[in-house]
Amino acid sequence: MSDSTSPLLNSSSDSPPPPNQLQPIRKLSQNLALLSASSLFLTPAIMILKAGGYSSLGPFVFHPLFQSIAISVIAVSILSLQPTKSGNTKLRAFNKHRKLISYLSLPSFVLGSSAMYYNKYLHSAPHFTSWHSTFGLVTLALLVVQISVGLAFAIPSTESPILPKRLYKVHRLSGYFVLLPLLALTAALGGGHSTWSTTQAPLIVRVLFIDVPAATLVLAIWTGIQKHKLGF
Repeated sequence: MSDSTSPLLNSSSDSPPPPNQLQPIRKLSQNLALLSASSLFLTPAIMILKAGGYSSLGPFVFHPLFQSIAISVIAVSILSLQPTKSGNTKLRAFNKHRKLISYLSLPSFVLGSSAMYYNKYLHSAPHFTSWHSTFGLVTLALLVVQISVGLAFAIPSTESPILPKRLYKVHRLSGYFVLLPLLALTAALGGGHSTWSTTQAPLIVRVLFIDVPAATLVLAIWTGIQKHKLGF
């Protein structure tokens, strides 16, 4: 059976599980990723409360909240795939990953982006005037493409997807090394260095609770990468 037609989640070419000595490292990296994602959500939430919430900020409050929820969900969905040991666990992890992204993360991104667009409309403010907004637009567009490709690997089934398995490795590579860093960078630019955030907390706080967690989230998730699944 060729690589392009073999079952996506039950390939005999998959390597065995990593050695036991790697498990503590993977566990630590997963905890760091979850802690970092929590910081990326809680810090903007605290800033919003400090600024007076919806009564003071209007629809804008939904932008950082929904965006940070979406990033946190993406982190959890990726961690659910690291690592999986058998066909059954791979299938469960794949389905969990797909549902979290499709049903929670993408809708949250759309809601958060729409809230920002509507807020600018209410104030007749220009759109896409900062690096944060520019990266945000690019990242959202790439996310839609990434999700669409990912969903295609379950059509009509994971045993016989319409896309070749070799393309799944490209999907993994782009997710890990393009989309994930872009998400972290956009979050750092918005939560740590936007016009609004700079008025809510001193630089040291924003660096410690936004910039550092954003970088740590990416590095922690990268730690769980299994190189053979990327084709190396």
